[in-house]
Amino acid sequence: MAGIDVRLRRIFGEDGKTVICPLDFGGFMGPVDGLYDPSSAVRKVVDGGCDALLINPGMAATEWESYAGKAGLIVRVTGGSTKFSPNPAYHTLVCSVEEACRLGADAVCIMLLVGSDYEQEMFEIMGQVVSSSHALGIPVLAEVIPFDLTHSFNPEWISVCARVGYELGADAIKTYYTGEGFREIVKACRVPIVIAGGPKVDDPNTVVQKAMAAGARGVAFGRNVYQADDPTRKVRELYSIVHGDCPCKEGR
Repeated sequence: MAGIDVRLRRIFGEDGKTVICPLDFGGFMGPVDGLYDPSSAVRKVVDGGCDALLINPGMAATEWESYAGKAGLIVRVTGGSTKFSPNPAYHTLVCSVEEACRLGADAVCIMLLVGSDYEQEMFEIMGQVVSSSHALGIPVLAEVIPFDLTHSFNPEWISVCARVGYELGADAIKTYYTGEGFREIVKACRVPIVIAGGPKVDDPNTVVQKAMAAGARGVAFGRNVYQADDPTRKVRELYSIVHGDCPCKEGR
């Protein structure tokens, strides 16, 4: 399992914390504000000092010169659902773990929508991805969130999301911060939890401060970064909150 530990260190650093910038939203919604120019979007967050990018295979293939040696790479291997899909609750395998390795991935990411009609199929895919990834020493980041948006910040739902992702073999969990009850959710999950950003909000920094105080190991913020007035500055702000004055990125 040394390969998993080595790759996780590239993402979480020596202090065990991380700022991940997901730039994968275009794989579901097409061109959106902040992501019309993939090269520019990548450069801005890398210049801000993000620990890792979460991107789809296509962007990993075309933009590598902007992040290689500067930030870790997490390749999303599930998707296949757009804003026009009649089955938006079902995310299937769209990239093999082997292809993610060829792209230089430090980890792979899968999506699981808890409470959807396709929950069983997505967990079956998760099992396959975890098995294939661990055989190659690749860690798995599981994005486990409620399908019903009304439950996105419900402690009971998020506790199930985090615990089930951990129980089925994920090496880290991406899910929402609940406020109430989050510290207990972290304690019941023996792998790191990074909080998902979700829709753009007015004050993401305060959310991050509270989540870190409750035991989160970092953030995975997309729209709250690439749709900010200054994405580079926003990443730097998040890095300061998550890492403080940690020197672990020196000389990366």
